[in-house]
Amino acid sequence: MTVKRPVRIRRDRYADWAVIGVLVLALLLGWAVKVWAEGQRDAFSDAETGLTLRYPHGWFLRADDKLAFQALAPDSGQFKTTYQVRVRPVGASGDITPTLTIALNDASLSRAQEGTAYRLFDIDPGKDLGGQPTMEATYVYVVESIDLFSQRMPVVVMGLDVAVMRADQVYVFSLLADKDVFDEAQKEFRRFVKSADIQ
Repeated sequence: MTVKRPVRIRRDRYADWAVIGVLVLALLLGWAVKVWAEGQRDAFSDAETGLTLRYPHGWFLRADDKLAFQALAPDSGQFKTTYQVRVRPVGASGDITPTLTIALNDASLSRAQEGTAYRLFDIDPGKDLGGQPTMEATYVYVVESIDLFSQRMPVVVMGLDVAVMRADQVYVFSLLADKDVFDEAQKEFRRFVKSADIQ
């Protein structure tokens, strides 16, 4: 007894290729929408400090008397990934490297009060920003819940400060993020710093 095999006609093959084509097109459109959504930016301007910043869309702004700017990522886990900007006046005649180093050390001292086990790793020259030299500091500290009744684990926070001097002011851009997401957050943060407009 012979078994009859179904014969595939040319229209069946065209239908298969059409399904594959529609699937590829849908994946490409989904990827394009994702890239577009991630590229959306909100703007922040402050005439007093001369700052115009473009931060990720949907982040929350939080006011702080010690900061010129602060934004937090709403969906970044127990410790919210944070961007901060401090502005410090300086004498215009000072050398840039020591001035930036002092500004980073001052930021470091204030940061040491925010958590426990604070450790400053490095203060090194960074990449030029808009033709101006920068200095960078990296550090780590532990944040514990202030609620004594919560069952939360302490969070190890890594930070990066980038200091740049314009005219008679030093601007210190800070990234604070959970150590598990810090490397990825750092890429986006560097774009944030690079896009800053200082008047």
